Amino acid sequence: MEAFKDLAVLGLLVYMARRKIQMGHIMLVTALFFGVLHQVSILKLGRLIFATLLDMSTLTVFAALYLINVMEQIMRYSGSQNRLVTSLKNISGDPRFALAALPGIIGLLPSPGGARFSAPLVEEAAQDMEIEPEQKAAINYWFRHIWEYCLPLYPANLLAAEILKIPIGKFIVFLLPYSLLTIVTGSLFFKNVEVRKKEENQELKKEAWRQFPEGVMPVVAIMVLVLAFKVQVILALFLVTVSMALFYRLPWATFLPMLRESLSPRLFYMVFGALYFRDVLLQSGSIDQLLNYFAVLGLSPMLVAIIFPFTIGLLTGQTLPGLSITLPMLVAMNPANLLPLGSLAFISNSMGTMVSPMHLCLVMSLEHFNADFARTYNKLILPSALIMLFGLAYYYVW
Repeated sequence: MEAFKDLAVLGLLVYMARRKIQMGHIMLVTALFFGVLHQVSILKLGRLIFATLLDMSTLTVFAALYLINVMEQIMRYSGSQNRLVTSLKNISGDPRFALAALPGIIGLLPSPGGARFSAPLVEEAAQDMEIEPEQKAAINYWFRHIWEYCLPLYPANLLAAEILKIPIGKFIVFLLPYSLLTIVTGSLFFKNVEVRKKEENQELKKEAWRQFPEGVMPVVAIMVLVLAFKVQVILALFLVTVSMALFYRLPWATFLPMLRESLSPRLFYMVFGALYFRDVLLQSGSIDQLLNYFAVLGLSPMLVAIIFPFTIGLLTGQTLPGLSITLPMLVAMNPANLLPLGSLAFISNSMGTMVSPMHLCLVMSLEHFNADFARTYNKLILPSALIMLFGLAYYYVW
């Protein structure tokens, strides 16, 4: 019964998205519908709205998105955004490389709202190509996450390694093939995208190598602050944003309008809806009911590693809940092949989040490119399925 309720909620979400209703409205209505289906009182649903708004994780995401918007404005005003995109095009000789590389570069920093940061860069890189909004949204979304399997910056890797009691280095090396496969399967998004070949110009290449450091410096600076100096991501974003404003000597008459324009009510409303759905999901007890249902079925460790994390990732659009619930269960089963089993759970959880309509990066990509939900979503299914099939084969090999 619980599974049917969840399917009904996802069905409503897909239906509303196909009707091109604003994503903020979709998230809010879906969350309320989910709560009503699971007997969460109207009073509690109302209180949860304020609790979500005032929650520190919500405020953190809002702050990150705002600072990212300001950084984007500065990069656009200074021309560094254009120079970064142009340099990648000239270095590779193929604009399609820039389309994939830009969200990949931003993905090196697992900050909230990263897809919102890379979206305008992808838009800039796609200007010389005939490419539909859904392809741009899928490319931005997919390549934003290519490093989450092998980069210790991502909290999911640290959490998984800690629960499984496996050295983080060993765990990341084991997951490295998934990052490589994610890059390869991403080429499916470039189907039917034709680019006219240009004659190679060595002078342009030399200029590109000079321009590239300036464009990528904000991301590098944030990574150094976070990794080397253990600065919180929000503070790092703030320091880099202020430094950029000073470096480009922005006059107040220019900078103040940037600060105002970076306030995006529609974007914040959309993000709030997704976070509110997450909180309603946790309040409803739906995950516990699903776990109890699957436990009654007496599933094998392999099926537990596939079904549990995928389902939770699909419903929440986040990696940490599925891993924090599933991995301790696998450890308790005391299997002999804990590393491959844990990696299977990790990839299953990741694919669940990648095809989740609740994933913030997907929501923000759809919003920025004004892309159709169903057509974008369809592009994600085959690459995700291929990675999941590889995960099963990888598990059996080990």
